[in-house]
Amino acid sequence: MIIDIGNTLAKLFLYQENQCLHQEKVVLTQFSDKAALLIKSHPELQWIVYSDVGHKYSDFFEKYEVGSFAVMKVNSRLQLPFVNKYETPESLGSDRIVLLSAAAKLYPNTPVLIIDLGTCITYDFLDENAVYEGGAISPGFEMRYKALHQQTAMLPKLESKAMASPVGKSTHDAIHAGVYFGILGEINARISYYKQQFGPLTVILTGGDANELPKTLKNSIFVHQNFVAIGMLHLLELNTNS
Repeated sequence: MIIDIGNTLAKLFLYQENQCLHQEKVVLTQFSDKAALLIKSHPELQWIVYSDVGHKYSDFFEKYEVGSFAVMKVNSRLQLPFVNKYETPESLGSDRIVLLSAAAKLYPNTPVLIIDLGTCITYDFLDENAVYEGGAISPGFEMRYKALHQQTAMLPKLESKAMASPVGKSTHDAIHAGVYFGILGEINARISYYKQQFGPLTVILTGGDANELPKTLKNSIFVHQNFVAIGMLHLLELNTNS
């Protein structure tokens, strides 16, 4: 079982070797019940591999560590398929470790920029020698909408909406245009920067909000919704005899 616990959602996968048999997303308030039921209904489980970016569910997994299957937590102390040049390697989030591991697995000997659109937007670059120098973190769609509402007196809280033009002709459309084209411009600028610095590269777009972006952008890069599962399976292979 592969479990990816983010800031707002958890993704659960069941794999038999490299074949995905089941996947689902749940809000965090439902995670413990859903995961426990899935575990109970699959007594043939041999491994649980999990990433918990907020370190909120240690107690949940501890009760399974003496069970009939093994539990592996993703962290910087594992054997990794890349060289971690972060100045504070222990602070590199498990979510980013998983994405970098997937990139190393699927795109060896290739410079890769991974853009993950979730609660936050993360940018992580792996060079052709699988060396990770660092990356960037910025607010995602929902966080930007919340900030505009909570940090001002009059702006409303809106749901995400794609815009055809950066020129909003009402307050609502101006907010949508600011968020949507702000993120789109940020992503395009980041891709351009890495291409100027390092030449041709593979760009990976993943995360729950990846579908918010226009098809013209997505057609030029690789979109992977299950990138985290690939990364965690690779980490399991590296750190066990499985």
